[in-house]
Amino acid sequence: MATRMVVKKQSKLKRKILDGKKVSDKKKDEEEKIKKEEVQEDITKEVLDQDIEKVVVRKKKKKSKSNRSENIVLAVLILILLASFAAIGFLFYKYFYAGASNNKYGDRLDGIENYPLSKSLESDIKGVFSSEKSINKVVVHVQGKIIYIDIDFSESVKIETAESLASKALEKIGETNLTFYDVQYILTYSGTEENTNFPIFGAKKSTSTKVVWSKVK
Repeated sequence: MATRMVVKKQSKLKRKILDGKKVSDKKKDEEEKIKKEEVQEDITKEVLDQDIEKVVVRKKKKKSKSNRSENIVLAVLILILLASFAAIGFLFYKYFYAGASNNKYGDRLDGIENYPLSKSLESDIKGVFSSEKSINKVVVHVQGKIIYIDIDFSESVKIETAESLASKALEKIGETNLTFYDVQYILTYSGTEENTNFPIFGAKKSTSTKVVWSKVK
């Protein structure tokens, strides 16, 4: 009887030990499982972080490529704009400055060296009217192949008289030169008496022998 009691106690002890061992093994398994899950989570997190980093890098590369493309387009547009300004500037210079240095008369003065005017032409023409008391002032200047003669009268004279006196200036220009040069007159009046005959304008073409007179009404 005592032996049986001992055997039962030993059996119960063994079961307790086995049960304790099973519990311990179970705990170990759970702990290992938890560790594995934690490791797996870490791995998953690391992979996700790497994927996110790769996505960010790709986006940066795309953005960088996009920025480079935009910069290239902008640079091309700036170059086109600069080229346009340069072309406009060149045309502007050529038209307004370079052209001004060229002969503005073109070929209209070809052969002018064959028709030399006297260097004292103005004084010669003024001398023609030096004894005319009705004339106040005479101005002569040459531009290209046009001789301008301005005569101001201080006394009231008739239109025919003024035109006849002015025509005397042609003598000092010379018949040969009159076949090349045009002559233009402006006759004015600065006297105190009332005179509505002025101003009078006259023009003589090189191809004509007569002065054509006109009065502004």
